[in-house]
Amino acid sequence: MKTIPLKGMRIVVSGFELEQAEHRGIAVFSKGLLRTLKKLGTEVWLLTEHSPSVEEIKKENLPAAVSEIIFCSRVMELLNDGEVKVRSSGLKRFFAKSPLLKPFKAVINIRNIKSRVFPKQSYKTQDLRFITKAQLNNSPYKRSERLAYLEDVDGVICAGGCFVASMALAKRNSARIVSIDLNGFHGLINTSPLNIRPRHCDVFIQTIHDLIPLQYERTLDHLPCFTRRLLATSEAKRWFVSQDAKDSFDKILLNPQKRESNRNSKVITQSPSLHFPGDALDWEGRIRTLNVPSLNNKSSQTLQPFSYLLFNSAVVPHKNLLFAIKAFSESGLDQLGYHFCITGKPKNDAYSSEVKALSMSNKSIVFTGYVSEAMKRQLYLNALALISPSLIEGFGIPVLDAACLGMNTIASPLGSHQEIHGMHDFENYVLLCSTIHTSDWASAMRLCTDKHQQNISKETEQSLPFKLNELRHTRISRYRHFQNQIDNALSHDVYQTLSSAH
Repeated sequence: MKTIPLKGMRIVVSGFELEQAEHRGIAVFSKGLLRTLKKLGTEVWLLTEHSPSVEEIKKENLPAAVSEIIFCSRVMELLNDGEVKVRSSGLKRFFAKSPLLKPFKAVINIRNIKSRVFPKQSYKTQDLRFITKAQLNNSPYKRSERLAYLEDVDGVICAGGCFVASMALAKRNSARIVSIDLNGFHGLINTSPLNIRPRHCDVFIQTIHDLIPLQYERTLDHLPCFTRRLLATSEAKRWFVSQDAKDSFDKILLNPQKRESNRNSKVITQSPSLHFPGDALDWEGRIRTLNVPSLNNKSSQTLQPFSYLLFNSAVVPHKNLLFAIKAFSESGLDQLGYHFCITGKPKNDAYSSEVKALSMSNKSIVFTGYVSEAMKRQLYLNALALISPSLIEGFGIPVLDAACLGMNTIASPLGSHQEIHGMHDFENYVLLCSTIHTSDWASAMRLCTDKHQQNISKETEQSLPFKLNELRHTRISRYRHFQNQIDNALSHDVYQTLSSAH
């Protein structure tokens, strides 16, 4: 009988990134970690700050089981929605209906305002609420795409307002850190630097993805808060998602005379983000056209497979999307029938406004907004090339996904992109290109389309669909192969860290 390496361990994983509206880089890491921990045999619990009130239910003198199931459903709804929602009350309805008071509605709808003004520093066991595996198994939310990660979760720990409180304390000029009593658990893994530490358990790990807010001014993060979150990792073992991230952290925040030994820091493998279902070769491998949402014309738009370049990142300045749009326009590929497909949700800021204005001026630019996992998978599978001109990154999961597929990729020459370039055979697919001149990227875009055209130039109109099906099948099989290898490497990294405490 095969033994499970870490069977019996009870590990809590922070769910901060999984509560955000968009599940991107760190959320992808969080999901990969949950899968890995489950595969290694650990009992996995998710830490959330959602702990909605059910007082109005209790006042009705209904059975306790009813109150429990309603509490669970409200937590799941908050996790599934990804947006800040506060249950309606008379005062909130009054603000909502009054035109003169409408500007103040946002103030009323701040999540856990009490946790911001009077942040709780210590959570005792009696302050926590627990959602069990049985409750999760019976929840319809487990069948939601956004909450698919619950398949790898054995329970949820609700510490009301814990993340808001931790941020509020980190913004203050003090050394106070939120502590949570995790008696009965073996440890806590924060999937990003959090101003939170556990009590009464042996394992404490903080994951560091980047130092972008310190290195790039336009992120608009609260810099003292971010710095104190990084400093809060001193009590924990540190995981870094790339050697580049570790080098930046060591250089900026570690005193050379007081460098910790290597046992306190480890560069950990990142999982790819795409997951092809078992019938992908039969179904997704034979897609003829893609109907994608389009913010440009507020409807949908049809894309032909292998006729578009893909940009799959958040719409924020350091992702350098404006540069990519200008390079595409300069390349002249729009005149040849090619499109530039951008996924990502625009924000209410000047940068997103400039991006939207530029994309509206070119009908060959398709701005989808944030897309579902299924749509993202299809866009990757049928893209001619991936474009990633980031000015700074912690790792670069879009580049990793594209390399696993064997898709041509144009990426900026960052340290983390260089690390991906050096993995397996990825150097054959990842072209590192300087972001100083748009003309260099315009040339690289034309090169990618030329290579594709040469590959299919001998195909007739009848044989072309079969050729494209073959290419999709190759991509899916290749992706599964490298995903398995990389996930095994992540399992090894996690096991090495946790086994010493088992």
